[in-house]
Amino acid sequence: MPAKTNDTLFLAIGGLAVVGAGIWAVIQQGDINAFRAPPVAPSSGLAYEPSVIAVSSPESRRWAEAPSQSAGERWIYDVFTPPRIFYNTQTRQFTVVPPERPQPPGEEPLPPPPPPFGLELVTVEQPLFRLQLVGYVGEGEQARGNFLNVETGAVVFGTTGRKFADLNLEIVRFSAERRVVQQPGGTTLVFVEATALVRDTQTGAEVKLDTQTRVPDGTPVVVLRDTEGTERRARSGEVITIGEATYRVGELTLDPPSAVVTKEDPALPEPVTKTLVIPPPPPAPTAEAPENPGGSFPPGFPAGFPSAFPGF
Repeated sequence: MPAKTNDTLFLAIGGLAVVGAGIWAVIQQGDINAFRAPPVAPSSGLAYEPSVIAVSSPESRRWAEAPSQSAGERWIYDVFTPPRIFYNTQTRQFTVVPPERPQPPGEEPLPPPPPPFGLELVTVEQPLFRLQLVGYVGEGEQARGNFLNVETGAVVFGTTGRKFADLNLEIVRFSAERRVVQQPGGTTLVFVEATALVRDTQTGAEVKLDTQTRVPDGTPVVVLRDTEGTERRARSGEVITIGEATYRVGELTLDPPSAVVTKEDPALPEPVTKTLVIPPPPPAPTAEAPENPGGSFPPGFPAGFPSAFPGF
């Protein structure tokens, strides 16, 4: 009897659940039907007019052209495209070929690189008079001068009346006298002043020599070296000819040494004038960065330069 009572109770509860679900579905049916109806957009009542959609046209841009470096207009380092660099071991100068790139319309191509100048400065010298007074022995009438023969390098003694036949010179007067000079503050300075007056036995020209300075003779002389290593001497106004090129030497400066040289060559559109100075010495090799690592670069090329550059 108890088991039958429990089954009846479970059946009653199940029936109530089914009836309750049916009642809930009936109540929610209105909301479910509302979801099934298509939505209706609000309308102003006017006729439909399509809108014009603006199409974006992005601006076409090019990568900015690489500018020239301060070393010159041909020194252009483009993206991943460096210039080809060459080094002349004789002139110790660099030449460069810029990277090839498409030429923009209307832009003139770069002219070909100019040929090397062909000369470098070795030194500027001031010629000396062929006899120099470099010292003395004794004082007064017993004094003798030490004279340097500039042409031979020999040092000889001499005094008034001494002749140098090989130099066509004669000592007209020599003296080594003590001088007393009063300095500011009451200090007295005592020194020996040695001087000599020499005469050219052919022209009669006289030149005064002393131990404090070297007497010059004539205009400065420049020493220039060509690309073959040959040294050439010239004075201002003189012309040097190398092949078809001519070099006219202009103004010379002793300190610091410099020379203005004008080059004329049929291969040049117009003469080129340069002020030549003594090139700096090549950098000394070090243990960390040898001067010519692996033989990739010519002597004197900066150590550590990227070996991937074309042209080497």
